Amino acid sequence: MVHLAQVHRNADLDSTIKRVDSIQLENTDEDGFYSSVYGTRFATEQLPQTEMPEREMPREVAYRMIKDELSLDGNPMLK
Repeated sequence: MVHLAQVHRNADLDSTIKRVDSIQLENTDEDGFYSSVYGTRFATEQLPQTEMPEREMPREVAYRMIKDELSLDGNPMLK
């Protein structure tokens, strides 16, 4: 089986490069993006329940972990 691909000429690539160069990317002031709390290093650490931790964690991670922990407390299916 033979797969054929189109060979682009320099003139074709120049227009593509100009379009890519004209793309405006916005700079956000967010500290970071976390697609999943449980994919971060914070998932391996136990949440402190009686003391303040020494190191900080992003607010999104803290919110999600506390919310998940509290949702398990009142769920009769998990007892």
